[in-house]
Amino acid sequence: MKNTEDKILFVLKNENFIAPNGLCRISAMARQAGYNVSLCEVNSQDVLKRIAEFNPKIIAYSACSGEAKHYLKLNRKIKERFPHIFSIMGGPHATFYPQVVKDDYLDAACVGEGEGAFFDFLKSQRQKTSLRNIPNIVTKDTLVDGYQLRGLIEDLDSLPLPDYELIYDNTPLGKYPLKSVITSRGCPYNCAYCFNAAWRKMYQGKGTLLRRHSVDYVVDEIRHIKGKWPLSFVKFYDDIFAYKADSWLEEFSKKYKEKINLPFFILTRADLLTEDMVKLLKAAGCRTISMSIEAGNSRIRRDILRRDMSDEQIIRAHHLCKDYGIYTFTNCIIGLPETALEHDIKSVDLAIQSKADWAEFPIFYPYPGTELGEKAIKNKLYSPDFEQMHTSYQYKSSMSCFSEKDKNAQMNLALLGAVAVVFPRFKNIFTRRLIFWRHNFLFTFLYYLTKMRVFRKKIYVTQTNFWTNSSIYLKSLRQEWFRHENCRG
Repeated sequence: MKNTEDKILFVLKNENFIAPNGLCRISAMARQAGYNVSLCEVNSQDVLKRIAEFNPKIIAYSACSGEAKHYLKLNRKIKERFPHIFSIMGGPHATFYPQVVKDDYLDAACVGEGEGAFFDFLKSQRQKTSLRNIPNIVTKDTLVDGYQLRGLIEDLDSLPLPDYELIYDNTPLGKYPLKSVITSRGCPYNCAYCFNAAWRKMYQGKGTLLRRHSVDYVVDEIRHIKGKWPLSFVKFYDDIFAYKADSWLEEFSKKYKEKINLPFFILTRADLLTEDMVKLLKAAGCRTISMSIEAGNSRIRRDILRRDMSDEQIIRAHHLCKDYGIYTFTNCIIGLPETALEHDIKSVDLAIQSKADWAEFPIFYPYPGTELGEKAIKNKLYSPDFEQMHTSYQYKSSMSCFSEKDKNAQMNLALLGAVAVVFPRFKNIFTRRLIFWRHNFLFTFLYYLTKMRVFRKKIYVTQTNFWTNSSIYLKSLRQEWFRHENCRG
């Protein structure tokens, strides 16, 4: 039974056009527990005013490592004015850096899979009992004494549908006809820059790591979205949507086409993609497949990134998509430890050779809990300072092994590399000359102009007019440049 006094305010700093699935899942559990939930979007609302109006008992955040500093700073202001409110943070940052609870103003952290833990946390708050014995909930005391983890959720279909109303009814995302969906949890690979290896170690012996919703659950979730908000394109945001042409993919291809029949985007790996998979995905309506290259040099892929796949596999997979009329999107990490600028340029070359329709070149950041992040710290290439960690993957490297000249060139390559993949005839002038110019607004503008063109014509089909798309990318451009200007050191 809902008690109107039991209120939770989820605080979100929305920096992109993807609904935070984890936050929506947690909100669904809060509603199930009888709580009155609401959202405050930081960029468009006065948080302190919203709190005074709503009068919540609990403030909840979900943060990646680059975002955590913003929420912690905001939380200090909130707690100074409203000291009675209980504040809790979940998400990747809290999971892999539970020491975040050492912040004087944060009351608790929720680590790992949070649905069951958050439900128990809410019961404890209502009954005014200790948090000490609730698995996955970390306080200053349990950080010292040690905390427990509950087992993984084996049956994902047992979870309620994500509370998309929280986001889509309270932000402009509801009107944008691209919506994101996650169909699975877990990844079997050990990429050194990713959290998944640390996640598997964390949950060793605590359940099945790789789990998937049934096709019927996925279709019902999308039909729920389609019935309430504009929808013309679905972005499946699983780490790996398809591993092989198995019975699940066959069933998905048939039912998705029959009951949803909208173009969609997936992520997979080049060394997994087969022609049988491409046929099933194309039949279902797949428009875009994202397969990360990560590094143009095979030794760096194998020895540094733990992605043991050949150039031939990468090129073959991208060309296979081209043969079936599916667009491709790739990522290549630049500014990796033990690499030089020439290796980063090789990544641009391989993306061009693969005929990728779009490529991003994010600059490496040493996230806590990842193999590569911990190695960078151990080798004194980086001193953990989450106040300085940036939310943009195109901002200056935090690694001490690069000169300021190198870091400037990396920032330029993060922008111009993408443009070179779309216009390969200009690749040499970009990589031999322009990346050594001082980082400037012109390169940022050129990147966003090219991205708008490619995304509108190829990557996503959102059935929005040119002016709507333009306003979206102009907003992104303003946000990106604002972040750059406010983080210059």
